[in-house]
Amino acid sequence: MTTSFPGKRPDPIRIETTRELSEAIKNKQSLIGADLADASLARGLFDKVKMPKASFVKANLRGVSMKEADLRLANFRRAEMERGNFSKADLRGASFGQTVGDYCNLSQAKLDKSSFQNSRFNSADFKQVSLIAASLAEGNFFESNFKEAVLQRANLTSCSLVSCDLTGADLRQANLTDANLQGCTLTNILIDGADFSGTKMSDEQREFLLSIASGTNEFTGQDTAQTLQDSMPPKQRKLFGIF
Repeated sequence: MTTSFPGKRPDPIRIETTRELSEAIKNKQSLIGADLADASLARGLFDKVKMPKASFVKANLRGVSMKEADLRLANFRRAEMERGNFSKADLRGASFGQTVGDYCNLSQAKLDKSSFQNSRFNSADFKQVSLIAASLAEGNFFESNFKEAVLQRANLTSCSLVSCDLTGADLRQANLTDANLQGCTLTNILIDGADFSGTKMSDEQREFLLSIASGTNEFTGQDTAQTLQDSMPPKQRKLFGIF
């Protein structure tokens, strides 16, 4: 005889393949907290799926489409997301630690308080995303598109943004300590209160950022203009008349 416990939640559904996920959606099964660790979902079409708190640890998500999906607090740690489409998805609080997402489309997605620590998203599309208070620390985003992205209070410590397009990006109060901005497009960027301590950039980039620098970072207590000056090579400091 089975003993039932009032109020006890059922165990999360276990899914391993594209077919199983399609069947679960068709049967209107709850996918909250679903276990898809190591699942193979390559090239699956799951737009607008509702899967908050789902685990995609080490899952194969290459070429998957989850546009406008509800994936809040989902775990994508060490997943393979190359060429996946997550445009306009709700990914607030999601974890992408050590994830590979080259050429991934995340445009207009909600990614506030998400974590991309030690991840690789080269040539990915982050256009108009919201990354407020997100962590991109030690991530690699070579040649990615961050046009009009909101990165307020984001942690970009030791983040590689080489050759990224940051046109119109909002980096107010962001921490870019030891980040790499070489080759980035910085037109119309907002940097009030950003911390550029040790940030790698060209002389031209530094000159431009100094011309618009203002404010103090609320978390590090560092003055934005001062961080830009302090990380100047000696020859450049002399050129700017800073001793």
